[in-house]
Amino acid sequence: MSSFANLKRNSGNLDKLTKAVEALKSNSGDDSEKYWKPTTDKSGNGMAIIRFLPAPSVDGDDGLPWVKIYTHGFQGPGGWLIDNCRTTLNGDACPVCEHNSALWNTGIEANKEIVRKQKRKLSYISNIYVVSDPKNPSNEGKVFLFKFGPKIFEKITSAMHPEFEDESPMNPFDLWEGANFKLKIRKVEGYQNYDKSEFDK
Repeated sequence: MSSFANLKRNSGNLDKLTKAVEALKSNSGDDSEKYWKPTTDKSGNGMAIIRFLPAPSVDGDDGLPWVKIYTHGFQGPGGWLIDNCRTTLNGDACPVCEHNSALWNTGIEANKEIVRKQKRKLSYISNIYVVSDPKNPSNEGKVFLFKFGPKIFEKITSAMHPEFEDESPMNPFDLWEGANFKLKIRKVEGYQNYDKSEFDK
């Protein structure tokens, strides 16, 4: 478990995160109770406030505050396949990805449609502290794992590398210099949309 001194020592460590984000750009049992999921209303809208936490310190190595994973989830002739893609494991070869490549290279549109349904999905997992969860107040003040997609990760990287000169870079995982994240969910064309989500000022 991270000591308070270690967390304070790593305050402002934006350079390490920046390098990790650049690396991601170039290389493109039941744990359900450990994970937090936001709850939406009948129309598909919802809001919560969370705080991304720094990486736990293990033997003096603080690592990265997120884990990057690829998953497959689709129904084929033999039933459903829902599992991590083997490329998550140190870049191992994945038979599903190899099969998808072969189908795509046929140039046949029907095969390409199959690939679109079977392609791997990118996600990230981080530790979070739940500040406000109006639909489930019992979660407030607790730490969970949070699985999120590229859209929210883009919000994180934008905070680290702001677009405008009047905005200062911020480490979203820093307990002292970071900020709460307002998770705002809307239903857009049948899918959950996170475009309105933002870090507190």
